[in-house]
Amino acid sequence: MAWKRRVLILCVAWLVAAATGLSAAPLAAGSSSRSGAFIAYAQDRDLRNKMLRAAEGALGEWAKVHETKAGSAAPIVLNDKTRAFMPKGGEPVVPLLFETEAGMKVQVDLYDEGAMDSGAFEAGLFSALALHAMHGTEAARVGKAFDLPPRWFIEGLVEELRRSRDGTPDGVYSALIQSGRPPELDAFFRQKPEILDAASLVLYRAQAVSLLLVLRKAQESKKGFAALLANPSFSRGGVEPVLSAFPSLASRSALSKLWTLNIARSSMPPRMASLTVEQSERELAGVLQSVKGGQDLPEAAKAQGGAFLMRECAVRIFNLEFRSHPLFQPILEEYRNIATQLARRPKVPVAAKIKELEETRSQLVERSQKIADYLNWFEVTQIDEPPSLRDEKSSRSGALPFNNPYALYLDSLEARGW
Repeated sequence: MAWKRRVLILCVAWLVAAATGLSAAPLAAGSSSRSGAFIAYAQDRDLRNKMLRAAEGALGEWAKVHETKAGSAAPIVLNDKTRAFMPKGGEPVVPLLFETEAGMKVQVDLYDEGAMDSGAFEAGLFSALALHAMHGTEAARVGKAFDLPPRWFIEGLVEELRRSRDGTPDGVYSALIQSGRPPELDAFFRQKPEILDAASLVLYRAQAVSLLLVLRKAQESKKGFAALLANPSFSRGGVEPVLSAFPSLASRSALSKLWTLNIARSSMPPRMASLTVEQSERELAGVLQSVKGGQDLPEAAKAQGGAFLMRECAVRIFNLEFRSHPLFQPILEEYRNIATQLARRPKVPVAAKIKELEETRSQLVERSQKIADYLNWFEVTQIDEPPSLRDEKSSRSGALPFNNPYALYLDSLEARGW
């Protein structure tokens, strides 16, 4: 009986300790956005503010294609779940739709803070805004699956938002036109961006942005997007819902021509010069730091959501290749290949290759700085005086001409203009 009494006491003590720990755990604080369309819950105040800033930016981009009024009285909930366990193979950002007493509730769960820098969080925000528009005030039935908008629509919005901040990556559209095969609209709608490699995903996003721009310039504009989101077949993809919502485009052939023409116009030679070696190094360091988060690249690949982060890292490096210094492009290509390998096989041995690339980066930046210092010194030490004054000085110097064979040979070369 004594051992039973001890077991009972231990069980009671454990339950009391667990209850105390649960009650002592701080509740996630909530903050509303300026527009009132979002409310974020996160214990970390900086993360909470970052989520709200990203939400307001996404809302501004969303206003270009749809009215900004929310579909229900409840704001979209942004929930921090970075301390929760993310299922294996799950997405770092998950949009959800719930039924409540007040009607519909849309929520975006953030499982990986790295998604804030990769564009995945903005994709979740646009999906949530689209759910508002697609379902209106209709509450989702319990146990009933809900449809999300097609990926081309979300990827196009995310890419347009990114380009409004960072500009268009030079060479992306040129790569589409010069690929040897013109883009096909039907093939574009059949693609699955979740299985594309880094280079293909960048080109897919460029195509998605071009399609969005064509639809925004159409006669229907926002009314067409509202009809598109209200169409139940929109979530299944395909060109038919688009043509139904934008009748001014007339036909599949007309839409395809406008889309291809927009891509061709965007492939004009870039007006901006490429980055310097130092600027390319800083851009690459920023990409790697945002992905690694203080870890080594292989360790980040093995963490939760590592495959997704490596894939997005490869995409961002590929974008950087188009505007980086030519001497830096081979290094970026090697890093992109490493990120692609880690996305597929997180345990592949790449530590030696990364160390070699880091040494090459350091040597290239050091050599570039020495060249820049020499050119600056050469420019500063040049004598800034008119040629007539230099000729006058040389005539007064009375220096005798050189008559040795080497001087005569050099004089003959100069006389011939060589």
